[in-house]
Amino acid sequence: DTPAKQDVNFGGIKLERSRILTWAQVREMSASGLVEIGAHTDALHYGALANPQGNMEPAAAIRQFNTKTHQYESENTYKARLIADVAKITEKVRRVTGKKPRVWVWPYGETSGTALKIIGNDGYSMAFTLDDGADTLDRLMSNPRMLVTPDPDVPEYASSVINREAGPIMRVVQVDLDSVYDPDPAQTERNLGQLVQRIADMQITTVFLQAFADPTGDGLVKSVYFPNHLLPMRADLFNRAAWQLRTRAHVSVYAWMPVLSFDFGSSLKHVMRWNPTTRQAKIDPGQYRRLSPFDPEARHKIIELYEDLAKSAIFDGILYHDDAVLSDFEDAGPQALAAYRAAGFPGTIAALRGDPVTMQRWTRFKSRYLIAFTNTLTQHVRAIRGPRVKTARNIFAMPILQPKSEAWFAQNLDDFLATYDWTVPMAMPLMEGVPAKQANAWLDHLVDAVAAHPGALKKTVFELQARDWRAPQSGADTGHIDPTLLAGWMKRLQLRGARNFGYYPDDFIQNKPRLKTIRPAISTDWFPFK
Repeated sequence: DTPAKQDVNFGGIKLERSRILTWAQVREMSASGLVEIGAHTDALHYGALANPQGNMEPAAAIRQFNTKTHQYESENTYKARLIADVAKITEKVRRVTGKKPRVWVWPYGETSGTALKIIGNDGYSMAFTLDDGADTLDRLMSNPRMLVTPDPDVPEYASSVINREAGPIMRVVQVDLDSVYDPDPAQTERNLGQLVQRIADMQITTVFLQAFADPTGDGLVKSVYFPNHLLPMRADLFNRAAWQLRTRAHVSVYAWMPVLSFDFGSSLKHVMRWNPTTRQAKIDPGQYRRLSPFDPEARHKIIELYEDLAKSAIFDGILYHDDAVLSDFEDAGPQALAAYRAAGFPGTIAALRGDPVTMQRWTRFKSRYLIAFTNTLTQHVRAIRGPRVKTARNIFAMPILQPKSEAWFAQNLDDFLATYDWTVPMAMPLMEGVPAKQANAWLDHLVDAVAAHPGALKKTVFELQARDWRAPQSGADTGHIDPTLLAGWMKRLQLRGARNFGYYPDDFIQNKPRLKTIRPAISTDWFPFK
């Protein structure tokens, strides 16, 4: 649409008019029968203000932030903006070529589930992102795409294709946003800058980024780091941190979120533990304080919170926290007992535990119930953020090493492998009470147990501990594990056949674990990759 002698504004960059096709050239190409004309956008190839800190993000993928009202674009306004743009470019292509386009290519490769639905409703049957990987018939509306620039030679191009076919390698650091946040916004920015630089220097693939606040460390979420309508927002920080990490450190970002441990008020039902001595059911003070997954109102609120997260930021995946557990005495609340009866089980914990066969069936029911609930959360996130969102979930080591202990956790390795893109065992020997001298043997045993499941090592990320939580939390020693020991564990994992691993937590303020020591062991920009 730009006049012949005027420069083209291409996403904020001025280009000579001769570098962009004219409508006459588009008409000629389409008429040749050799080229199919797809749509890119009418006027959404630009970065829009996406948060209070000033990040400019792809306009088609985000709800814009208004500096005057300090509010985000409403869902209706966002949809209307996209619908109008899609209608304009679709009609322009149809008018010039005589054909309604069926292929859409997203500006900057970024999209959302909401945007995909809009173009689907307009008749588009194929859409392209800039994700890595091969196209498959089951994801035609979210096809990966590789930019062939800047004119690579044949060996370079072949190498790029081979690397995408080889399958992903995951090297991950799990990060507490609680450590980034400071009441002083300027200090928060300095902390974030330090984190981003450290992750960039580490040259890894992925960050599991905390989206909730847990300043007291008790695991009960009372506030979060993204705008929502259910919990207080400690700071509008997740969007900013995720974008900086993705674009400056060039890592994938997974939003790390609890499944059940939210404080939405006392009116909702919580997981209850049955005491065989008193024969009473109460909340277990030694466990996460969890909402009951069997309470419809609790499930509804958790889903809504995840939806708010999906609207608030661009991210690559979800890490489901380790709070999604039910012991062999849980859940004993009224909603849970009713669900057991509806599924054909006895209606008391005593009766459920009284027969080994019934106990096993009940255990499997609970494991699958938690799986089903995370699947529901995934569906709601993808409906808003898009089908490209990957899933990962923490699993305790015990259900892997001793499968019968599923009864104590309601976690099953085969369920995880079949459900999530990544299974994330907490490969933390000291946390499990393993003596330090036996840690290597314990890690070997854990990797071997996973490897016994065909193909499992390709979908498993072993998460090591960078802190010994048994150590005193006062004085000079804060429990940080020697980086040489941590790097040794990583090498041990690799020697046993594990390709994907990482650690938690990362103390970027104090450079612990020490970057110089840990980088050669965890980086994908190191031997044997480079």
